[in-house]
Order: sequence, then C-alpha cells, then structure tokens
Amino acid sequence: MFDTALANFCGLPGSLCFFAETCGQQLVLEHNGDLYSCDHYVEPGYLLGNITERHMLELANLPRQRSFGQDKRDTLTAYCRDCDVRFACNGGCPKDRFAISPYGEPGSSTFAPATRRFFSTSAADGCHGAAHTCAPGSCRADARLRRRRQAPAA
Repeated sequence: MFDTALANFCGLPGSLCFFAETCGQQLVLEHNGDLYSCDHYVEPGYLLGNITERHMLELANLPRQRSFGQDKRDTLTAYCRDCDVRFACNGGCPKDRFAISPYGEPGSSTFAPATRRFFSTSAADGCHGAAHTCAPGSCRADARLRRRRQAPAA
C-alpha cells in the first residue's frame, strides 16, 4: 500500500486498483472460462462472458467493461470530489461505497473518513519526509499544501 500511496502523491500510477482513478483492469478468469469485471465482483451481473465462446480481449473491451471502470470516477460523491487528497485514494474501491457521506450522500466509501485523515496527515507531514522522491514540481501533496496555505482564512 505504501508504494501505491507514494506513487499517487508523485503523480504516478500505483499498483493497487482501489487507489486508481478508474478500475476494470483486474479481470477474473474462473476455471470454467467465465470472465468477470473484477475480483470483487464475481457475481452474475458482472459476468462478461466465457473465453471458450469469445476471445478474452473482445470481452475485456466490451463497452460495459469500460463503463464499469469509468463508473469508479464518475460516481464519486461530492464529499469525495471536494477532498484535498482525492488524488491519493480516488474514492477507494466501489465495493466499499455503501456508507452515507458527511454531506448526507449515499454511496460514500465506508473508509472515506479514515482514508482522508491518513492522507491529510501524510501530506501535512511532508508526505515523504527526508526521502522525498517526487520529481520537482510533480508532488501533488506539495501543490495542495501550497494552495491551502495561500487560501484566505475563513
């Protein structure tokens, strides 16, 4: 998880799908050839097809699979869209979005408050400390902290 968090702070792709902006790259192939949209959604509504009947690439490129992946970004709550550290978690995994946000919206990640607190604290602490590895000017945490310092007091 650390490497993905660090990558997101530096504007690079991380290795964990639940912190990616979109999803749908973690397909699941069952022993019988059934291909599903995601390892968290191995259920009938997310069955793309069977590779004994259609080519795997054809199934992976179906419009509903692309929509599945983009829905992660497109269905974020306003609470999540307003978050200063959204770049770090991107709303988490859609399978965890069954809570009510602090704004009163359904569909918030059950982990949103803790994730926000973790990444906000990490950013406030300089995100990487002495081992700052982001290319100059690319660190998203540094940019957000600069904006926060420049924001007029409420």
